[in-house]
Amino acid sequence: MTSLKQSVTAVLCSALILGLTATAIAAEKKAALTPDEAKAKQAYALGIQAYIWGYPMVVMQKSRDAMTKGGDAPVTPEQFNKTGKLFAPVNQVANAWGMLGPKFSAVQSGNSDTQYSVTWFDSSKGPYVLHLPDAKGRYYTFQFIDAFTNNFHYASTRTMGSQEQNYALVAPGWKGKLPTGVIRVDTPTPTGFIIGRWFVKNEKDVAAVNALQKQVTMTPLGSFGKKYTPPKVKVVAAKKYTGDLAFFEQLGDTLVINGAPASDAGLLGLLKNIGLSVDHGFDPSALSDADKKALAQAATEGDAMLAAKSASMGKDVNGWQLSPVLDEYFGNDYLFRAAIGYQAMFVNTPIEAYYPGVFKDTSGKTLDGSTGKYTMIFAKGKTPPVGAFWSTTMYDAKKRLMTENSINRYKIGSADSLKAGADGSTTIYIQNESPGKDKESNWLPAPKEPFYMLFRMYQPDIEVLNGQYELPGVVQTK
Repeated sequence: MTSLKQSVTAVLCSALILGLTATAIAAEKKAALTPDEAKAKQAYALGIQAYIWGYPMVVMQKSRDAMTKGGDAPVTPEQFNKTGKLFAPVNQVANAWGMLGPKFSAVQSGNSDTQYSVTWFDSSKGPYVLHLPDAKGRYYTFQFIDAFTNNFHYASTRTMGSQEQNYALVAPGWKGKLPTGVIRVDTPTPTGFIIGRWFVKNEKDVAAVNALQKQVTMTPLGSFGKKYTPPKVKVVAAKKYTGDLAFFEQLGDTLVINGAPASDAGLLGLLKNIGLSVDHGFDPSALSDADKKALAQAATEGDAMLAAKSASMGKDVNGWQLSPVLDEYFGNDYLFRAAIGYQAMFVNTPIEAYYPGVFKDTSGKTLDGSTGKYTMIFAKGKTPPVGAFWSTTMYDAKKRLMTENSINRYKIGSADSLKAGADGSTTIYIQNESPGKDKESNWLPAPKEPFYMLFRMYQPDIEVLNGQYELPGVVQTK
């Protein structure tokens, strides 16, 4: 009897499975895509991958154009203080001659804790030597970044102390000897960016930083050790990219110049199907109108994806987004790399400096200076444990830049004269209007619009990196 029941059950199950399978096959046939529709969907899927993978390179190239096409020589102190623009020809040094503020728009989410000394390098025709002076005990960090926005070297207080240094930037494939005392740094791509940051306490400290900045130089290897004057360079207008496929065209051009890591060969094999290659850049001639429309859609929606990802990266602790603490920035974590590029280009590797971001208060509401007043309260002895300094900087959510305010304060932190309460705690007041004269020392002005903040901890202690230390949340008080 049991055997009979089992047989009947098996037959019924088989019939059910066959019925469901037949229904699924019928539905599949009914919903089957035409070859052209399938090809367009493939173009969209590959377009999303290309957008996420290539976004940092395109933003890198846009920043390069903006900062190397400003004039035939490096920006002067007068030009910088008037316009806030930072520029110099390729392989020359541009200095931010004053503290950064709202006028500075060369990169998004810049900071006002440090003054920049930067160079966009091109070592494809031979090495260039970057000279750094003795820092005289001042905190500094020079971050070496390839064309894919990967950090590949550091010269900083942490790695080298205050000593004078010389670094030869050597492109792939170069073979030769370097002078004694020159440190070889192999650049993963022929072009890239070096961003130096000098700690500056306040306006009175600017002149001392300027004295160090004037000693930072870039010299062709053949002229190293000799008197060398950087030439004036004729400004050639940057190529304009227009139309729905502008992103892919610019990505293609950067690939031709810099190539791609061997580890990305598999992805590049796929991207050939939408006309992208290291050899020829972007060639859409074989794409149908439907394919091109799908790529345009991918660029639009890919940007929205990065906006969403940038607001929810890593672990949420008291409303702060804590990016992963990785040894390598960024390897093959393409989405993380792109989201960082979208939110705050050129971030440091965490061991050098760690940058949590906050977009919402502790109740989950978007930070907005037009509707709310906020506080951050550090309990006694609970300010961030760092080897250098810490601060938090204010940005508007739309342009992702520092904003104008009545007291010209764009960040607040350990370099400021913060007042502690009777219990030893330190309260930061985050609002549009003054919290009162007695509290203005601890006031970070907010714009009358949605905003976000980045917290910077330079040379963070292990408690920061392993998650034991927690930043206090941003609490709405009104």
